Amino acid sequence: MSAYDPTQPDEDSGASDTLVLVNPRSFRMSLRGRLPRIVELVRSRNARLFEVAEPRDIRQVVSNALAHGCRLMVIIGGDGTVQAAVTALAELAGSSEKPRILVLGGGRTNYTARDIGTHGKLLATLETALDDPDSLADTRRHTLALEHPCLAQPLHGFFVAGALVDHVIRDCHDYRARGRGALRHGHVSSAWRVAQLGLLGLFGRSRFRAPELTIDAANLGSLKGPTRLLLMTSLHHRDEWVDPYADRGHGIIRLSAVCSGARAFWRRLPRLVRGRYHPDMAPVSGYLSGKSEQVRITGLSGVSLDGQEIDLNADQPVLIRTGPAFHFLHP
Repeated sequence: MSAYDPTQPDEDSGASDTLVLVNPRSFRMSLRGRLPRIVELVRSRNARLFEVAEPRDIRQVVSNALAHGCRLMVIIGGDGTVQAAVTALAELAGSSEKPRILVLGGGRTNYTARDIGTHGKLLATLETALDDPDSLADTRRHTLALEHPCLAQPLHGFFVAGALVDHVIRDCHDYRARGRGALRHGHVSSAWRVAQLGLLGLFGRSRFRAPELTIDAANLGSLKGPTRLLLMTSLHHRDEWVDPYADRGHGIIRLSAVCSGARAFWRRLPRLVRGRYHPDMAPVSGYLSGKSEQVRITGLSGVSLDGQEIDLNADQPVLIRTGPAFHFLHP
């Protein structure tokens, strides 16, 4: 099975206005011979296919696609692959018309694909998109644009995790990198490690230390102090059991932040997880949750953007603002 070189122009670039970008390192690509079946299906429809994994190669593929008038971009990979692709599209396409996107989940979590409704039936949905894309429905999602002096350009994604959740994500990455076997790389590896971290926390052996943050969410309000939870997303989570965002404020960014000393945290945790906030769950009590157009945070040394680790200078503020909207296809 051969792959196109993303650094070279595609000789068949005029044959199709559809491009399929596949990350062969994504978790689900190794299951049941899925990658060869994808390649066979795409090439039988004379669509362009690239196998890429590194952000720089993804950016080059996106640049070539835009230059050749791509109208539909199929992204098959995990959340990190989607994040790299939309960052490139946001930068390179600018205000011009962007291709429609079909995200087919190939990673472990696939938050974006789950939210849009394209996590399952990968091959069937891909075949429909190649044969009759206009039969698919269309929905819009804005990115979150993350800006910081440490970054050469804004990064775009759909889910930002800080504080404890960022700590857990990084720990899971390190855990998988330090060994082999099903409990480190299989379906249950992340759940297994999270359970281990939970037990360590119960016995007072957690390595997590709540960062001292100052969070300004414009009209939604502000929060200051050691922060236990920090989550932001532009996804809707309509069909998810966990949806920890209050129905307050206005804007694309959905924010949930909780101080370490938040009043009655454990008793209120079931309400928080479902987004059913009591009026007393307000900044004065250590809770800040709802919608905003931008969020400025000082004190963050790092975040996870769609599962990708981003290191920052905690002395300089990070800005999360509403990014451009993209059109996503789904059944």
